[in-house]
Amino acid sequence: MQNEIKSLTRRINDDPDKLHGDSTPAVDRLIEIGEPALEPALELISSADRETRMRAQRVLEGVTMRSHGFRPGEGWRDRGAEEAWRQLWASLGNLDWDAPAARRAEAVERWRAWLTARDKELQS
Repeated sequence: MQNEIKSLTRRINDDPDKLHGDSTPAVDRLIEIGEPALEPALELISSADRETRMRAQRVLEGVTMRSHGFRPGEGWRDRGAEEAWRQLWASLGNLDWDAPAARRAEAVERWRAWLTARDKELQS
């Protein structure tokens, strides 16, 4: 799976959807893969390319939203699930792909700490 994720992150900007430029087949597949795609997508937030950062954020949003009960084409399972996701996003620095580099770097550090803590918790 790691090889697929690497390939997808290299192709994150290929074939953008004409109506939704933040979506590409690679973005969609990374979201489907789920949590293993978080760290590689997080690495792309530091890219000099705006579109790469935008699409990487969509992956981070998509994976974490799904883990909180969001289903594409259906929406949130309940209002509490959406609020829990919004609180998580805020706690991770309200990552914004178009924010200044220093603000993005700060959010990335929060994400890394969260991923490390989550991994330790899963190993316990």
